[in-house]
Amino acid sequence: MCENSIDSLLCRLYDLCISKMDDKGGNRIAKGHEFEDETSEQIYHAARDEGFDPAPPRTTLSLQTRSCNVHQFDASFRTGKDIYVIECKNTREAAKDYLYVFNAKILDYAHALRTEQNITLRGIFLSTVPVVQSAWCYGLAYGIRIVDPDSPPPEYMKRSSHDQLMVDSLEKLIAKMTDLADGESTSLKPPRILEEYRFLYKRWKDGLQQSN
Repeated sequence: MCENSIDSLLCRLYDLCISKMDDKGGNRIAKGHEFEDETSEQIYHAARDEGFDPAPPRTTLSLQTRSCNVHQFDASFRTGKDIYVIECKNTREAAKDYLYVFNAKILDYAHALRTEQNITLRGIFLSTVPVVQSAWCYGLAYGIRIVDPDSPPPEYMKRSSHDQLMVDSLEKLIAKMTDLADGESTSLKPPRILEEYRFLYKRWKDGLQQSN
């Protein structure tokens, strides 16, 4: 099972991405808002069990920024000193540029929050189409958790694996991702972390097929 508030939510959000991957017909703006609303609904469900503080969809984060601008996020919640902001993309095209714009908003807050209020802003990027490798490396470097239909969170793979060696390997990968995001190690490089993730994902998927 997913073991803490963020683990559980990431698992919920992956299931949501899978359910939305073929739902791209109709009005693009309406579909985008629907995805954002359903993401916020998943946050509210998780909040009841895990105790973090959810915000309504499309909330403008009224905190200090370096530019003195404020930015709206598709979904967000707070747990302790961490504020998680979420970008939802239900599009047919590659999501790379959206990820860069999303992180620009986060960085505008990050410096001011660290120095003035001791708050950390963390990002979760949801996409209903696969995210390309270069964007994955960028997200890993800046601590943004990426969830797309081809990329279940390691926490999700842990939940569904009965192989203890696989579970142990995934726990080590999660620790490396956390250390990379927090700047705890200069030896960790995003391409190597991504390579390890893809290797474990293939093993996990093969294991599911064998068990079926």
